[in-house]
Amino acid sequence: MKPTTGTHVYQLPKCSRAVALELAGDRSLRRELRPEEELVLGRGRDHEADFVRDLGWEEPEYPARDFAAGAAATRAMLEAGVPGVLQGVLLGEDRLGIADLLRREDGASALGDHHYVVGDVKSSARVRGDQILQVAFYSEMLAALQDRVPEYGYLVLKDGREERFLLEPFRPALRDVLARIEALRADPHGVRPFLARACDGCRWSPVCLPELESADDLSLVDGMTEGLRTMLEGAGVTTGVELAGAEASKLARRTRIENALLRRLIHAARARLGGAPVRQRRSLPVIDERPAFVQVLDDPFEGRVLWMGIGAENDSGDFVVHGARPRELGEEWPSFRALLDEVDGERPLFHFGPAVPRFCEERAHATGTGPWLEQRLIDLTRRVRGTAAWPAPVFGKADLIRHALGRDPHRAGRAGAAPLFASSEDEPNWLETKGAADLEDLRDLHAYWVDPRCEVEG
Repeated sequence: MKPTTGTHVYQLPKCSRAVALELAGDRSLRRELRPEEELVLGRGRDHEADFVRDLGWEEPEYPARDFAAGAAATRAMLEAGVPGVLQGVLLGEDRLGIADLLRREDGASALGDHHYVVGDVKSSARVRGDQILQVAFYSEMLAALQDRVPEYGYLVLKDGREERFLLEPFRPALRDVLARIEALRADPHGVRPFLARACDGCRWSPVCLPELESADDLSLVDGMTEGLRTMLEGAGVTTGVELAGAEASKLARRTRIENALLRRLIHAARARLGGAPVRQRRSLPVIDERPAFVQVLDDPFEGRVLWMGIGAENDSGDFVVHGARPRELGEEWPSFRALLDEVDGERPLFHFGPAVPRFCEERAHATGTGPWLEQRLIDLTRRVRGTAAWPAPVFGKADLIRHALGRDPHRAGRAGAAPLFASSEDEPNWLETKGAADLEDLRDLHAYWVDPRCEVEG
């Protein structure tokens, strides 16, 4: 059994099954990292290296993976009162922590007239709860070593600023997380998988998904939660097939789940059984103007847009894509305004999710210029989502494209790979190809929403 690490503490809020597999699973069964995932990890390492370069701190020296020796070397450095330690090893019973930063502070401890606090270097733009829990975990181990509880921990974020936080308010949450991990250590095979949004990014999905499919697990029904699954199973409904054959009113009395919610789940279970969306009756708002569609491909780490495009039918009925690749931050808003000029009239601008409105708000307000497009932007997310009972859980645009249009949403690549191709010599046109494919998907999702009879080629 592997020791509990900060990575497990960091992962648990997302998925307890992934932690159980990390503790006791066969790591050879994990899928390979995607190129964009390797890029994110590499950027994180580079960000950390850039930050620590000027600190002048050292790492403990020890044989590879001999963590007992690493912990002894770390303790010797702390007792010597060095200003700081990089990648310090903290060891406890069944626990292992390797902290990015251990920084000396005034105030007596078992180490002498000084003590240390824990810091972690992250490539995110803001502090997250799972990151705080990881620092709190290391701080608890450090407290045992120096016989003094650090008052605070800190994170160094993408822009280099330090964000401190008091540790005391987070100790109850940490105790809960560690108790749950101890339960996983006691019975790593007792936790069941549950299909969730995070599964797409999890390397253990090749282990969990076949298990869910073979069991016809209720989490494969759109709209299901772990709590609902527990209540349904308690009432004897344990598979999607059983849910599809249930009667909502009777099941509501047995489970105390709201009747309307049960009807939606039953419709989704029947759609799963049939393998296709089941259209739902709904009233549509009247939009007379011809639509246009907007997409941006960005680099979240750099905080800039790599490609932007607007697609619309011209007077001949051809779908035309106008795209631009701004080379720097200052070019983004002028490039977008130029694209708008390519589309005649005051067409509604359909998009998917928050990226386009956020871009417009941030750039227009930052430059103090117009046009302000709030009234023209229309999000397809909830509109398409409500058109049907879906044959599988829908977590985002990719799932709607897959189920509504019957096509691979990643056929031109994943949007997260855009930074890899921003200056690629091997595939210089990747951004344009991906952007055009995304705009065609938006066009066809709009057609699916507006006209249930409209047939779209897969």
